[in-house]
Amino acid sequence: MGNLRIQFDEKEALRYFGARPGDEQAKVTVDRAFLQLRNEVQPRNVIQQWSCRVLQGTDREKGRVILEEGTEFVSSGLARHLEGCDTLLLFGATLGARVDTALRRISIRSIAEGAAAQAVAASLIESYLDQQEVLWKQDLPDTWQYRSRFSPGYGDWDLTEQQKIFRLLNCPKTIGLTLTAGGIMAPTKSVTAVIGIDRSGKKPAGPEASRCGKKSKCAACGNVDCPFRQEEL
Repeated sequence: MGNLRIQFDEKEALRYFGARPGDEQAKVTVDRAFLQLRNEVQPRNVIQQWSCRVLQGTDREKGRVILEEGTEFVSSGLARHLEGCDTLLLFGATLGARVDTALRRISIRSIAEGAAAQAVAASLIESYLDQQEVLWKQDLPDTWQYRSRFSPGYGDWDLTEQQKIFRLLNCPKTIGLTLTAGGIMAPTKSVTAVIGIDRSGKKPAGPEASRCGKKSKCAACGNVDCPFRQEEL
């Protein structure tokens, strides 16, 4: 991991792995997978700050988030999530191609270990984003209120909208992240997302309060039947 140490969230990895509470064998398998992946991680990220306008949806059309340069993100869920925001952070992040190579190698050797490695990698990219969020916000005013991360694929935000993020961030050049014709990111353990910012200085109330600073992305996603939905919700 070079000079950056990504915190390994074993509990989160076990959740992605589908382990039952107290399953010691699953814990051993996940920990072994982490040991095989930790030296393959080469994280990179790119971030931009944009002014934006948020237009809520109606019965006839979806909501929209319009950046100052004209790009429109079409999603009622995203618009609701960013209600009250006039600025957003747009970012992409990846664990790097070596992780993909290691995942393929482990999966060939053992299906169970391969599944555990996938779970570990998923938890690592989330931990990396959590760490980066802290760093990004250090240079921004304390009075600003932040929404949790929201990615294409959450709720009604179509995955095809990811192309717009790639174009704005120039992901292939900045972090070596590409998008296939089928909309799959490569390397696969990568994320693009937005974080809404309310710069008004007003303390959020009502629905906005529940979205500000909330770590769990599950609260923003309409897929209530997702097997990975966090239990605390």
